[in-house]
Amino acid sequence: SHDDSLDRVSTGKGKIYDYTYDELLQFDFGVKHNKKFKGLKILKFEEVLKKFAGQVIMNVHIKTHDFVSEYNADDLRKIVALIEKYDCEQYVYFMCGNKNFMRLAREIAPDITRCMGAGDDGWNIVENAIEYDCKKVQLFKGFFNKEMIDKAHENGIICNVFWADESEEAVEFLKMGVDTILTNDYLLIANAVKKYKENK
Repeated sequence: SHDDSLDRVSTGKGKIYDYTYDELLQFDFGVKHNKKFKGLKILKFEEVLKKFAGQVIMNVHIKTHDFVSEYNADDLRKIVALIEKYDCEQYVYFMCGNKNFMRLAREIAPDITRCMGAGDDGWNIVENAIEYDCKKVQLFKGFFNKEMIDKAHENGIICNVFWADESEEAVEFLKMGVDTILTNDYLLIANAVKKYKENK
C-alpha cells in the first residue's frame, strides 16, 4: 500500500511490531486502504514463499525502525534460510532504504539481488545503489526525475517506482523510462502498461 497501513494496523494505534502475530491476525489489513480489499489478513513470510515459490518475482521489503539502525544479522540469516528452503534465491530481491541493511545483505547474502529504497535520502538513491552494488532502485513518487532514471540505466540498474494507482500516472512514469511500477491495483496498471507498449 502507498500509505503506512502496513506499518500501522487498521485501528490506527501502534506500529506493527508492537503486536504479536496472533494479535495481528485479528486485524483487517485491507479495508483501511480500499473496501475491495476488505478481509485481507497478514501472512507469515514462509506462507508467501510456500504459495508463490518459483512463480513470481517477490519484492521483499525489509523495514527497520529508522533508516540508520543496524539490522539484526541473525534475523537476516533466518530470512535467507527460508528463501533457500523454498529455492527462491533467483525469485526474490531485498528492498530497503537503510544503507546499513544493504551493507549487511551484501555481506550475508551477496547472491540475492538488492534494491535500494529511498529511505531518508531519496534524491541520492542512485548513488546509494551504486555504492552498495544494488541491481535495482525503488524510486519514491515525488522524489525522482528522468536524469536519475537515466543515470541508473547507465549503471545497469533497473528502476522501480513506488507507486501508481492511476493509468495516466503510470504512463507518465513509463515515458520517463521507469521499468517497473508498483501498484495497489494490478489489473488497472497492467492493462495501462500493455496498452502503452502496444501503441509505442
